[in-house]
Amino acid sequence: MRDEIDRERQLPASLFERLRDLGFFSLLLPRRFGGLELSLADYIKVVEAVSRLDGSVGWCVTIGGGAPPWLSGFLPEAVGRRIFVEDRSLVAGNLGPIGRAVSVPGGYRVTGHWPFGSGIMHSVWIASGCMVMDGDAPRRKPDGTPETRILFVPTTAVEIIDTWHVGGLRGTGSHDYRMTDLFVPESHAAALGQDPVVSGPLYALPPPTVLGTTIAAVPLGIARAALDTVKEMSAGKTPRIGAALLRDRTVVQAAVGRAEAQLRAARAFLFEACEEAWSAASNGAPATLEQRAAVRLALAQAGEAAKAVVQIAYDIGGGSSVYDSCPLQRCFRDVHTASQHVQIQSAGFETAGRVLLGLEPGTPVL
Repeated sequence: MRDEIDRERQLPASLFERLRDLGFFSLLLPRRFGGLELSLADYIKVVEAVSRLDGSVGWCVTIGGGAPPWLSGFLPEAVGRRIFVEDRSLVAGNLGPIGRAVSVPGGYRVTGHWPFGSGIMHSVWIASGCMVMDGDAPRRKPDGTPETRILFVPTTAVEIIDTWHVGGLRGTGSHDYRMTDLFVPESHAAALGQDPVVSGPLYALPPPTVLGTTIAAVPLGIARAALDTVKEMSAGKTPRIGAALLRDRTVVQAAVGRAEAQLRAARAFLFEACEEAWSAASNGAPATLEQRAAVRLALAQAGEAAKAVVQIAYDIGGGSSVYDSCPLQRCFRDVHTASQHVQIQSAGFETAGRVLLGLEPGTPVL
């Protein structure tokens, strides 16, 4: 099925339906809508396990089961129920404020072109980030920063553009999409940072903490899959030069040991940082600046460590790694694609470093 996923550049309909029926697109959905409302730690474990089996499937699960269902905790109950219960929707989309939402009576007129609509071919609704405009000028909040909204629209109302011809995560169907002067009612808009309509620690957490965590789980699972492959290969592969199996070579033993340590350290740090933020939210306290910076640092470290681990595994595989038939080839492509996401890029090191040195973080994404 992996070859079919790559070839078709999207999940097979039968697999998508099975994932939906089993609740994989309801991981962060409120219980009042029949969702699982998982803790961050449990969410990471689920997405990591799926990504270990296949990166594209893991990515679709983390996009479909993460941010959009979580955002239902900020929508009017009737709207959330319509989208996630009545329509049983996988919600695709790009939450970055790329579009323009012109304020009009009762809602917004939305225009924009968004990339990376992962899972869009199976979606019923789409969530899209927009800059709120008063006429031609961005609307400003009291602190001077632009006001943004995430708007939910039916997939039938947008134009999907076939752009997903890529190296990694080929099966995610992350096509571009666009809409022009589309009216979206105010009831279908959510603002990051607004008060949730659902109680509980999951919806009290800072948005960047939740949104970043959903992304970081995928490269961790891909890296684990790469080490699984190396362990299997090393028991039967003999290099062209030399008679010893890979597992009997000291250089391979040391490399696997280092890779295992890197992966476990990054994973443990992510769990530690998320659990501290979760504990604060569970006790009714906002996550501190230091706690939020720790999560941002752990996200960057997860992405960097996953790439390093896969590189080690790829090098151990030697010439076998270059073939599409080798799992290490897919792991290499997938981990580098997943780690390009803004939530886990290396800028997180700078942000956390500023906070650790007593400076302002320098970004609102914290």
